[in-house]
Amino acid sequence: MQEKNKKKLPSHELESVLRDHRRWLESGGIHGRRADLEHFDLSGRDLFGAVLTKAGLRDVDLSGANLRTSDLKQANLQGCRLSQAHMQWSILTGAVIEQSDLTRANLQFVEFSDSRLADVDLAGAFFHNAYFWNAILRRVNLSGANLRFSAWNSADLFQAKFVASTIQLANFGHARLREADFRDAQIFNTDFTGADLSGAEFAGARLEKVNFMDSRFDPACFEAAYCSECSFDHRSSRAQTPSVR
Repeated sequence: MQEKNKKKLPSHELESVLRDHRRWLESGGIHGRRADLEHFDLSGRDLFGAVLTKAGLRDVDLSGANLRTSDLKQANLQGCRLSQAHMQWSILTGAVIEQSDLTRANLQFVEFSDSRLADVDLAGAFFHNAYFWNAILRRVNLSGANLRFSAWNSADLFQAKFVASTIQLANFGHARLREADFRDAQIFNTDFTGADLSGAEFAGARLEKVNFMDSRFDPACFEAAYCSECSFDHRSSRAQTPSVR
């Protein structure tokens, strides 16, 4: 992310940009103008309910901004700073979010399905009831994040880092979690049915009532983990004797 040369945008100009963008969307591009807010400093701004579908938001500073219920479908959020942003109930379906900072962002009930995230820092973020169906999240950092009730069905989480995260009543069914790092995570009542956990690491993790049926993993990845009442495929040697640390 580039931090230099960011300009502030007066409130009346921002309102005009949002108004023109809505007209552009509603007219199919005939009237109004697509929002291009690249490189602006919008930190701390109130964008509650903003309609920014397909908007250009590359390298924007939105740290601490109020983006609750905003519509960011198919928006370009590459290189954005969204640390501590309030994004509850926002829609980011099909958005592109790469090399961005969402540390400690509130992502409760956010819709990320079919979005693309790569090299994104999500450390300490709050994901209560967030949805990531079919999303691509490669090399994302979820360390210390709260992932209670979140859904990651069929998502691609290659080399995702879940270190010391809290994962409860989450669904990773058929997710691709190759080389994912779950060290020291707290994982309870979570479903990994059919997931690919090849090369994953669970050292120091605590797992209780976790379902790994039909998933792919190296049994050695659980040797330094605490497992209680977890379900493993009956073909696995761990089905009856899970490791207890």
